[in-house]
Amino acid sequence: MVYFDTTTAQSQNAQPILTWDNLNYDVKVKGGTRRVLNGISGSIYPGELVAIMGSSGAGKTTLLSILSGRVQGGRLEGDIRFQGAKRNPHTFKRMLAFVEQDDLMYPSLTVEETLMASAQLRLPDGKYSLDDKKARVSTVLRQLRLSHIKDSMIGGGGMRGVSGGERKRVSIGSELVTDPSILMLDEPSSGLDSSSAEMVVALTKEMSRERNLCTLMTIHQPSTEMVAQFDKIILLAQGKLVYMGPADQAVSYFEHLGYPSTNSNPANFFIDLMTIDFASTEAMQKSEQRVQDLADSFAKFQEGGGRLLPDADKEVSGNSGASTVSGSAASASSSKIVGDITEEQANLVLTEPPPMNSWLSEMLVLLKRDWKMTMRSRSFVWGLAVQAMIMMLFISFVFFQLKRDQASVQNRIGTMFFLILVDVYPVILPVMVVIMVGRSVLLRERSSGTYRMTTYFFARTLSLAPVIYVPYTIMYIGIYFISHLQYTAGKFFINLAIHFAMLFCSLGYAFMMAMLVSKIDIATTIAPVSLACFVLFSGNISNADSITPVLRWIKYVCILFYGYSGLMQNEFNGLKFTCGSENASCYKTGADVITAYGLDVVPIWATVVINLALGIGFYIIAYGLLRWAAKPRFLWI
Repeated sequence: MVYFDTTTAQSQNAQPILTWDNLNYDVKVKGGTRRVLNGISGSIYPGELVAIMGSSGAGKTTLLSILSGRVQGGRLEGDIRFQGAKRNPHTFKRMLAFVEQDDLMYPSLTVEETLMASAQLRLPDGKYSLDDKKARVSTVLRQLRLSHIKDSMIGGGGMRGVSGGERKRVSIGSELVTDPSILMLDEPSSGLDSSSAEMVVALTKEMSRERNLCTLMTIHQPSTEMVAQFDKIILLAQGKLVYMGPADQAVSYFEHLGYPSTNSNPANFFIDLMTIDFASTEAMQKSEQRVQDLADSFAKFQEGGGRLLPDADKEVSGNSGASTVSGSAASASSSKIVGDITEEQANLVLTEPPPMNSWLSEMLVLLKRDWKMTMRSRSFVWGLAVQAMIMMLFISFVFFQLKRDQASVQNRIGTMFFLILVDVYPVILPVMVVIMVGRSVLLRERSSGTYRMTTYFFARTLSLAPVIYVPYTIMYIGIYFISHLQYTAGKFFINLAIHFAMLFCSLGYAFMMAMLVSKIDIATTIAPVSLACFVLFSGNISNADSITPVLRWIKYVCILFYGYSGLMQNEFNGLKFTCGSENASCYKTGADVITAYGLDVVPIWATVVINLALGIGFYIIAYGLLRWAAKPRFLWI
C-alpha cells in the first residue's frame, strides 16, 4: 500500500488554529435554492500559507467569507472551530486580519501614517508604548519592502500615489501591524502584474513564517512560481472539494487518478481539470461527470486515511511515509507545516483578543488622523473659505448700510434669510460628500472592530468644525457690520449664537445624509430636495401661521424655521421705521414685521436650544444608521 508523504515531524504535535467540517451553503435562486458549497472540510495550522483555488463560480470566495465570518444571506450548515472552540463574533474579528480585494484606504494619508494609525488603534496601550508601536510599524515597513515609500501618499481618486502592488502591501501591512492569529486575503494578486503579484505572495509567506501566522488566501490563476510558494492548496470545483493538501504533491495526486498534467503551470492544469466545458451539451455533461469523479475520489481518499481507493496499490514516485492528505478536521493533525518554526511555536494558542484602548485615547488618534486628511483636502478647505468670502462681499454690498425706511424692511428680511441659507446649502453638500468618500473605509475598519463609532463621530466632527466655523464666522461678522445690522453687543452675540447653532445643525444633517444612502450621486440628489422642502417652511416664503394644519408640524422640525425666527426677532425687536406717506400702509416697528410673518411663536433663546437639540438628533440618527449599516448580518456557526 502506498501513501502520500504530506507532513513533517514538526507538524505531528501541532494543533490547528482553524478547522471546518462538512460545510454546506445554499442560496436562493429563481425557482428554488442552489448549493454553493457541498460538504467542505479542512484545517489550517500556524506557519502555513494556504491557497484556495478554482475556476470562476467554484465557491472559493464564498468559502473564505464563511471562514472569516463575513458571509451574508443564504443558509449555512456545518461546524467551524477556532482554537478548538466555537467562534465568538465579538472577539474573532479582532484576532483575524482580513485583507479585502479592494484596497480601501484614505488617499491623503502616507504609507507610514496609514500603518501607524492602525497600530495605535488596534494595539493595546497597556501592552505597547508609543515607541513600541512605532518600532512595530518600522518592522512591517521593512518586511514588506515599503520603507522607501513610507512618506508617499496612498493616492487614488485622482490623487497620485503608490503603485498597485505597493497599495496591496500597505493593505496587508495595516492588518499585520496588529497581533492577529489568522491572515486571510481575498484575491491579493487581482489587478497586479505578475512580478508584483509574486512579490505580494512571497512577502506574505515570509511574514507567515516569521510570525507563525496561518495565512489563507483565494487566488485565481497564479503563476508556477507562486504555486511553489504555497504550503497547501485547496481546490474547489462547482462547490465541491477535489483536493486539499501539499501544493507540491497535487500534480502527482491527479496523475495517480489518471489525469496527467497537460500544462507546465500547475495552476492552469488544475483549472482546466475543474472547469465545466459549455461548448456543447455533451462536453458539459462530460466535464460535470469529471468534477464529480474528482470529488468522489478525494472523499474516498479522506476515508482511507490518505490511501487512494479502490486502486491504492498504484505507485506514486517520489513519495513515501505513513501520513495523510488532510481534508477534514478529523485528520487535521497530520497537515503540513514547513519552515524554521519550533514545536513550541507550532503549538502556540492565543485565546484572548487584544483589549480595546480607552475612549479618549482612541478619539485622539482618530482626531489626529482626520485632521491631517481634512487639511490635505485643499480643494475642500479652500473651497469653503473662498465661497464664504464671496458670499460675504456679495450679500454685504447688496444689502449695504441698511437704513430705517420701508425699503430697509424688505432688505433686512432678505439679509436674515440669506444668512440662514448660506449656513445650510454651502456647508451640508460638500461636507456630506467628504464624509461619504471615506464611508467604505469606515465600514471596513468597523468590521474589524478597530474603534468605537462614538469616537468616530466626535473625531470627524471636531476635525471638520474649524474649516466650517472659522470662514463662516468671518463671513457673518463681515455681513453684520457692512450691512449695518443693529450695532449692539447683545444683539451681535445673540446672532452669533444662532449662527453657531445653525452650523452645528448643518454638520449633523450632513452626517445623517451621508449615512442614509451609500452612493454619492443619490445623496447629492436627495439632500438638496430635502433642504428645499425646509426652505418652504422657514417662515420667509410662506407665512408660518397660514400653513395648512396637515403640514404645519413640519416647521417644528425645520432647522431653517428656528434659525430664521431667531435672527428676525433679534434684529427687528427695538427697531422703528419711517413711513413715506401717512395714508400708505407700512411697518412702523420691527415687532409689526415679526407678527406679520408669524415668527413670534418661539422665543429667541429657545430657537438656539431647539436647533442644538435638532443637531444632536441628526447625529443620533446618523449613529443609528451607521450601526444599522455596520450591524453584523453574517452567518455564524
